[in-house]
Amino acid sequence: MKMKTLFITTVLAVSSVAAHAQTAETFRQPYPLGDKLSPNPNFTGEVWLAPLTEKKELNVPMANVTFEPGCRNSWHSHKAGQLLIATAGIGYYQEKGQPARRLFPGDIVEIAPDVEHWHGAAPDSWFAHVAITTNPQNNAAVWLSPISDEQYREATAEAASRYTEANKVLTLREQAIVAVASYTGNGDLEHLKSAFAQALETGMTLNEVNEVLIHAYAYCGFPRSLRAIQTFMQVVDERKAQGIHDTVGREASTITDNRNRYERGRDVLAEISGAPADAPKAGYALFAPTIERFLKEHLFADLFERDLLTYRERELATISILAGVGGVEPMAYGHMAIGLHLGITPNQLSALLNIVKMNLGKTYSEPLRNVLDQLTEKK
Repeated sequence: MKMKTLFITTVLAVSSVAAHAQTAETFRQPYPLGDKLSPNPNFTGEVWLAPLTEKKELNVPMANVTFEPGCRNSWHSHKAGQLLIATAGIGYYQEKGQPARRLFPGDIVEIAPDVEHWHGAAPDSWFAHVAITTNPQNNAAVWLSPISDEQYREATAEAASRYTEANKVLTLREQAIVAVASYTGNGDLEHLKSAFAQALETGMTLNEVNEVLIHAYAYCGFPRSLRAIQTFMQVVDERKAQGIHDTVGREASTITDNRNRYERGRDVLAEISGAPADAPKAGYALFAPTIERFLKEHLFADLFERDLLTYRERELATISILAGVGGVEPMAYGHMAIGLHLGITPNQLSALLNIVKMNLGKTYSEPLRNVLDQLTEKK
């Protein structure tokens, strides 16, 4: 229990430092920041407000609200309801007597008249939403009591730990790989910092974490892989400054197989997929044979042969990267099938998607849940 508490405390501490390294001006969002509204008795923390509509005759007042990490408004209600559209970062919404709901860009919250609620940023993330005043002709906010630090911690911790038990089918190391890989695929550098701390605290070496990022470039490109490596360098330097010296670890073993790279990659793919090495070429392999050669020579030979990660770990990383990229369900289907062949269970793939959902939102997790359902229905 003490080790678990220490692990959570360490991750939360690094998360807080990473989130606060960002500023209101550098927080990327689609709408203007506006003017600082705080200090304000109805908000805990700093908040900014930018009106988005000018024509009063439209009768739909809208405003962009930006919260610093940990900022939230007090319990309140609206006489005629309200709509919220999350646009950037990660936030929370909670109605009285209900568990807090974690919010991601694109999420919509419909608040009925006179329902007591609060909303604001996650502890480790900036957050912005568009607030729409419904029925403005007879609407008004009724402000109640502030959300105490303890209430806020309990509400957000409950939401963050919703899948803790189910996710235990993956080891802490595997959960860390999923977090690092999905954030890398998504290009979320701010939250990637806390994922790096999580990975190192599980005992992963610097070279093993780097290997996840090197592996990622084949699936999300050099730019995101390199930006993730640069961010990892910052985290390692910050930890050194705090007196934390992480283990570098061994290098990948030298390849002793003297066959050409195409043959080696072909056989690695056959081993992990269960498909015959001499299966007739089809699809993209016929239409663009060069990419098929690159896949065999480089991806399945140069990368998969490196033994700093197991085949299983590489597939967990690959599926997580693809989830973070989004819109590549056919590739996710193929790699989930490989994962199942390697012994990764449907429950473990579901846990992977739980982590993606908590980190990136259901927009990224649910398309792959559909893929997983398709695969498991076939079995």
